[in-house]
Amino acid sequence: MNRENNRNLDPGHMPHPGGKGDNLIEELSEKGMLLFVGSVNCLRHKPYRRIGSLMREGRAAVLCPSMSDFSSGRYLNQIVNALAELSQERGTKQFVIACGCQWVILSTDGELLKERVKQEHDIDLTIFEDAHLEFGDHE
Repeated sequence: MNRENNRNLDPGHMPHPGGKGDNLIEELSEKGMLLFVGSVNCLRHKPYRRIGSLMREGRAAVLCPSMSDFSSGRYLNQIVNALAELSQERGTKQFVIACGCQWVILSTDGELLKERVKQEHDIDLTIFEDAHLEFGDHE
């Protein structure tokens, strides 16, 4: 596809409609505000194609830690800080994290993170660890 055609894509356009990941973002956002954590490159995968519309509605946010943040573990504090800030700004205590493959590759302990944000900020967190690995275009 050339650049001119790419610019004219509808933000909700799915190149292969009907796949399992088509409505993933909407399904996750119904459980709470969505925070995507991963490389900005992950946003090209099918389940994340509609995240822009949710961001415009105030129902989603993106946190893209650097590779050094991932490798040093700083991304965990960045997540906690982002959740606390979003919770204050948006007045919500229900969040869903959808993550890029870095989360999975690093074997991030989602249960420990959930406990931490619950204790420190009284935030209920749901973690969807394999969004594009399971439902995306890595098939």
